[in-house]
Amino acid sequence: MNGQPITHGTWELGSGCDRTEVRTGRAEARLGQELGRAVRARRLALGLSQMALAGRAGMTQPALSRLETGGLTPTIGVLDRLARALDAKLTITFTDAP
Repeated sequence: MNGQPITHGTWELGSGCDRTEVRTGRAEARLGQELGRAVRARRLALGLSQMALAGRAGMTQPALSRLETGGLTPTIGVLDRLARALDAKLTITFTDAP
């Protein structure tokens, strides 16, 4: 540091980003957090540690931790392995929007 005070700027949308993309990103983040909470709740209900579930699902404990906190977006394959490891069945459905 050169002794200069640290100033904080404002965040502006980049040239390739619009408000719809920002809203979509927030919605995706919320979905990731909901998924993570569901995985964690099921894991705890089964009495499994993160390490145990990660081993059963063929993933690392840090990756499972990131998934449970919404910081990792899993592939369909990972979701399927997690479902099996949680003694559950993965079901994906599409329904008519309200």
